[in-house]
Amino acid sequence: MISICNLSFTYNHQEVLSNLSLEYDCSQFLGIIGNNGGGKSTLIKLILGLIQDPTHAIHKDISPAQIGYVPQHITGNPNFPICVFDLVLMGCTRPFGLYTQADKQRTQEILHELNLAHLAHQNFNALSGGQKQKVLIARALCADSKLLILDEPTAHIDTHSTLEIFSLLSTLHSQGRGIIVVCHDLELLLTYATHIAHLQTTLSLFEIPRQREELLQEFGCKHHIKGNCDA
Repeated sequence: MISICNLSFTYNHQEVLSNLSLEYDCSQFLGIIGNNGGGKSTLIKLILGLIQDPTHAIHKDISPAQIGYVPQHITGNPNFPICVFDLVLMGCTRPFGLYTQADKQRTQEILHELNLAHLAHQNFNALSGGQKQKVLIARALCADSKLLILDEPTAHIDTHSTLEIFSLLSTLHSQGRGIIVVCHDLELLLTYATHIAHLQTTLSLFEIPRQREELLQEFGCKHHIKGNCDA
């Protein structure tokens, strides 16, 4: 689905990604770990096409419309009173106000599927951090995404909400959707991911559970395994 061969990227004369290669398909639940500034967000933006691939090293057998993106933070005016239903409906990527009845039915179905129907008419900005992340995942699913890419979906939320979100991602993966998630909590990824990539300019890929011990020996410090550091 996604093939990356010898990808390099320089930002402000500093090499962020160096000769990176990766083969990904939707059978994988891929977790990406690494230090802050190691190139994780840059890689995601290159895959999404949000920044240009300078070496044309990324080849995708999937259309942009089939990739759902869940950012760490949603941009926009925090005082704008948009309700959950309308925000999820926007995932249908039509001009605002031109949504079909089928779009609205799809939105309602996804809200039910993710146990968010009771929040449909709530102000998005009044929700908890965990609820907001679930709503953003619902918005990505509204476009019938075959691949979900998530950038730190559990940052700054409580443990209970974190487990709920990863359980949801696991369920979506079991239904055939690809999952790529940036996360600092190695313990979580070891529980849910089928593959873990350590990215620090260059990339090292580990198959889980087969290469679990090898990964821990190289990158699993005692703080990292509990999600308490950026390493």
